[in-house]
Amino acid sequence: MKVTGNKSLSSFIKLFLQIILIIGATIYVLLPILLKAYIYYINPELNYVRALILLYISGLPAIVIVNEFIHMFESLKKDNPFVKENVQSLRLISICSFIIAIEYAIGIFAVTNSIFGIIVVGVFVIAWLGSYVLAELWKKAIYYKEENDLTI
Repeated sequence: MKVTGNKSLSSFIKLFLQIILIIGATIYVLLPILLKAYIYYINPELNYVRALILLYISGLPAIVIVNEFIHMFESLKKDNPFVKENVQSLRLISICSFIIAIEYAIGIFAVTNSIFGIIVVGVFVIAWLGSYVLAELWKKAIYYKEENDLTI
C-alpha cells in the first residue's frame, strides 16, 4: 500500500483523524453530562467542578492537535509533505502538548491523586519534546530540499 497520494495510507489516516475530531468535539460539548454520569456510576469521590475545568481547558489543545495532524496528512495526501506549514503544525502540536502536560501536572494535585495523571503528563511531555524536535528536523529537511531544488 502506498503511503502518499490519493487512496493511500495517509488518506485513510486523515479520514480516521477527521472521525476522531468529530467524536472529540461531540464529547467536548457533552462533557458536563458525561462527567456527571462518570462520577455517579464510576468515581463518586471525584470533584465535579475541578474535573470539568481540567477537562475543558485540556480538551481545546487536544482538539487543536488532532486538527493540525489532519492538515499534515493533507499534505501527505498531496504528496508534498516538506512544506513550512507542517513545521508550523508541529510547533503548534508541541505547544499544545506542553500545555496539556502542565495542566495535568497541576490537575494531579487539584483534581485527583491518580497514577493516570502522572502517565498523561509523561505522555504529553514526550509528545511535546518529540514534536519540537520533529519540527526542527522538518525545517532542516525543507531547507535542504529547497537548496537541492535550486541546484538542479
